[in-house]
Amino acid sequence: MSTQSRSTAHPAERGFREHLRGRVIAPADADYDSFRRVFNGMFDRRPALVVRPVDEQDVRTAVLLARESNLEIAIRCGGHSAPGFGTCDAGVVIDMREIATARVDPQRRRARVGGGMDWAALDAATQEHGLAVTGGRVSSTGVAGFTLGSGSGWLERLMGFAADSLISARVVTADGAIVAASADEHPDLFWALRGGGGNFGVVVEFEFALRPIGPTILGGSRFYGIDAAAHVIAAFRDVMVQAPDEVCGGLTFITAPAAPFVPESLRGQPALAHMMLWAGDPVDGEKGLACFDELGAPAVDLVGAKPYTAVQRTLDAFAGPGMRNYYTSGLMREMPEAAIDSFVRIAQAKPSTTSHIILYRLGGAFARIPDDETAISHRDAPWMYQVLSSWLDPADDEVNRAWARGGRDELNQHSEAMSFANFVADEGDASLRIAYGDDKLVRLSTVKRTWDPDNVFHLNHNIKPALARTSAA
Repeated sequence: MSTQSRSTAHPAERGFREHLRGRVIAPADADYDSFRRVFNGMFDRRPALVVRPVDEQDVRTAVLLARESNLEIAIRCGGHSAPGFGTCDAGVVIDMREIATARVDPQRRRARVGGGMDWAALDAATQEHGLAVTGGRVSSTGVAGFTLGSGSGWLERLMGFAADSLISARVVTADGAIVAASADEHPDLFWALRGGGGNFGVVVEFEFALRPIGPTILGGSRFYGIDAAAHVIAAFRDVMVQAPDEVCGGLTFITAPAAPFVPESLRGQPALAHMMLWAGDPVDGEKGLACFDELGAPAVDLVGAKPYTAVQRTLDAFAGPGMRNYYTSGLMREMPEAAIDSFVRIAQAKPSTTSHIILYRLGGAFARIPDDETAISHRDAPWMYQVLSSWLDPADDEVNRAWARGGRDELNQHSEAMSFANFVADEGDASLRIAYGDDKLVRLSTVKRTWDPDNVFHLNHNIKPALARTSAA
C-alpha cells in the first residue's frame, strides 16, 4: 500500500485486519471495485470496508468492530436486493459468501446451509440426494435474503415458501451474541426470521426441511405470441384453480430471444412464456401436466424430462448482474377479464426488452400454513404478480421505473395493496404495511426491540424498535 493510500485509509481498517481471519478489502486494494459491486447496477456505493468472514466468530467480530467504530453495517449474501440493501457508502459490508457450505442429511431430509450460499450451490448439494427446498427463480439469488424475506419459488405450492421450511437458524445478534432460533429456542426470534427480513441479526446458518424431487423432473417452458396471451392467461387461471399441489410454475411476459428454437417471426417480439414443472411422482408427470393442453398450442414447446437444476435456471438469462433493476409486485384475490387485459397492455408497453412480468398461482401448501405461524402475511391471496423492470442506460431510469410503478398501480385497481417483503419497493412504512399489515408489524417491532434495540441492522425494509414503544404507550 502506498503512503497516499495509507494516509486515506479508514481509521478502523487496521483493527479489522488484525482481528478478522477472513479478508478485509479497502478502497486502496486492487479488487475493491469487484467486491463492492452488487447485482443491481442502480447502486454504485463505496463502502469504507468490505469484509469476508469465514465463520460465525468472524461475523461476530465484524459486527462488534463496526459498532465500536460507529460504522453503518450492510449484509451481503447473493447481493440481489432490488432496493440495494446489500451495500452502503462509507460503512462496512459484511460479505457472507465465504460461509457457503451445505451439509445434507438424506435420511432426516435436512440441510444445514451457510449464510452466504446461493441457490445454485444449494440445489446442487440437495439434488445429489434427490431432495430440494423451495428456491429462488434465479439461481444466483442468495439463500439468506431470499429466505428471510419470504422465499417465493417454483415449489411453493408443494412445500410453501423457503421460510416455511426453515427448522432453525444460528444468528449473530446486534450485541455480538450467537444464538440458536427455533420453535423451542427463542421462538419469538424464530417467528420473526421467517418473513421479517434481515432486521434481527446476521443468520450464519439455516437448517431446512427438504422434500423428494428430482434429480430429473418433467418441466420446462412453452412460448406463445402476445396475440394469444389473453386466452392463455384465462385458461391458466381456470386450470390452476383445480390443479393439485404438484403442478407448479407460472406465466412470464418476455421478449422472445433470438434463439434457433424460436420461430423467426417471434424473435425479438413480445411473448408469453409458460414455465411449468411437475413436482410429484415422475410416473404421473405427463398426466399431471396434461391440464395445460387447455392453454392451446404453443409456438415453442421446451417441456420434457430434464434436471431439476436446469429448470431452476430457466429465468437466469433474464436477470444478469449489472443491469439496472426496479422491482415491484402485488397479490390478487381474483383474476377478472379486466385484470387479464391489464397484464397484456402493460406487457406491450414495457420500454425495455429485458423487463418482464411474472404471474403465478399461490395456494396449495403455502395457503394451508396458519397465518400466525410466521411473519409472512396474505396466505389467502391466490395470485401473485411481479413487475420486474430491467435496463442498462442510466438515462432511462425514470421511464423504466415509471413503467413498473404504473403497471403495479393499474393492477392494484383489480386488487388491493399487498405483497411480501422481498417483492415490495423500498417506500418506507408504506412498504412495511403492504408486506405485514398493522398487527404483525406491531409484533415484529416488539421482537426488534428485544434483539436490536439500537436498530443496528437497518439496511432492509426496516422495522423500527420505536414502533413497539409507541404501540405499547
